[in-house]
Amino acid sequence: MMEKYTFKLTPAYCLYNGVAVIEQQGTKIRFLIEDIDNQVLRERLKNAFLQFLDYCTGQKDCPEIFRRLPQIDFEKGDRKYLRKIVSGLYQAQSGQTEENGGLAEAENEEKEAAAIILLDKILEEGRAKNATDIHIEKNTVRFRICGRLENQMQLIPERAAELIQRIKLLSGINVIEKRKSQDGHFVYGKNNPVFIRVSTMAVIGNDFETCESLVMRLLDTKRIPLQLENLGFNSLQLDKLDSLCGLKNGLLLIAGATGAGKSTTAASMLLEILKRKSGVKIISLEDPPEYIIPGISQVQLDNREEDSFDNALRHVFRQDPDVIMIGEIRDKKTADTAIRAALTGHLVIGTIHAMGAGGSFLRMKNLGSDEKVLASVLKGVISQELEYQNIKGRSQIQLFGDVAIPSYDFCVKACLGLGEIELEELFNHFENTKDLLEKNIREMKTRILPVLKSKRREGEAEYV
Repeated sequence: MMEKYTFKLTPAYCLYNGVAVIEQQGTKIRFLIEDIDNQVLRERLKNAFLQFLDYCTGQKDCPEIFRRLPQIDFEKGDRKYLRKIVSGLYQAQSGQTEENGGLAEAENEEKEAAAIILLDKILEEGRAKNATDIHIEKNTVRFRICGRLENQMQLIPERAAELIQRIKLLSGINVIEKRKSQDGHFVYGKNNPVFIRVSTMAVIGNDFETCESLVMRLLDTKRIPLQLENLGFNSLQLDKLDSLCGLKNGLLLIAGATGAGKSTTAASMLLEILKRKSGVKIISLEDPPEYIIPGISQVQLDNREEDSFDNALRHVFRQDPDVIMIGEIRDKKTADTAIRAALTGHLVIGTIHAMGAGGSFLRMKNLGSDEKVLASVLKGVISQELEYQNIKGRSQIQLFGDVAIPSYDFCVKACLGLGEIELEELFNHFENTKDLLEKNIREMKTRILPVLKSKRREGEAEYV
């Protein structure tokens, strides 16, 4: 109806001039205008639309409305919301809405509509910019794009609280509880849905009042995992990964910080195993699955349930799997079950939050794993992280790891062992690995790094 008029007024123009289209009725167009006496603006509108124009103003509420305009997407139905709230102001101004109960209900509906629109806009922008995470913290919205957090918009405190409440409602999180950390999830979109994992945490606000920090992880479950050769590994590392994918049993750990691409590497390895081995059953336990891989039984776990990983692992054994992938080894029960599965002849691939192979050993030890038992089943550690490199003069788009960007290279540092190549040679020998595990991690670095440095100087060690 009024779309052809709305598109002529950009949000920036509306914000600057304090004007917006409300509705069209026949040949008449109604505008919300902040300064009803602005004859210059009214004349411009008249010349632009060449039709009969009508104006109304929300008086003191107009500044608040126009402050929201940058958050309003005129192309996605937000004009209905604008028309709704302005209509309420117009009716109240004319004395048509007099009961306090009706005003309160209209205000609540207005807040809910505003939160819905704002969330849609944030999620759409996040997907368009390939954001992996969306942070809402102390009235600031930030996107993690290519591993870095970038500011997107500032919100007034009331709007931020309404937005967080809307997300918690969708995620099945207790909206009343604001002092405890909570986790949840929901699915956004119909044609191309995205799975969104939600985490909330109580933090201290600017006025020393308790507020909430909320993070959404965006997971496009229809993505196809990349081939190993497209992840940024060099030729020596690919040879090692090729041999690891050919193992029949044992434990493989993929270590790295949050967002380092551990799940991407794990999914690519599962795809490679599926391609080269016929007649194998692969089961993955994830919270939630980041990739949907045909031919693999993927179990989605709910981290809100106590011992979900441990309970699922016990049931997985009855499914007669050949390969088990554990989305995250996070506690002693999960670690012990993973080791037990490897001891009984399964190939177990697990991700763990740790830095380097030495950090992986230390992390497993802190979880309570027996070092000697771990040494008997551990066949390899893949340690990886995203490195930020600014390449001057680059204009074309290239793929580095799991990221395609125009101006920067993100290289996946995926080296075996201590982030270096030589340590993998030790992993293939039980006695050497056992010896290393029984000694201090520092001694591992002392014994290995000098050899690596000399090889790098000679050009033999190729790594980022």
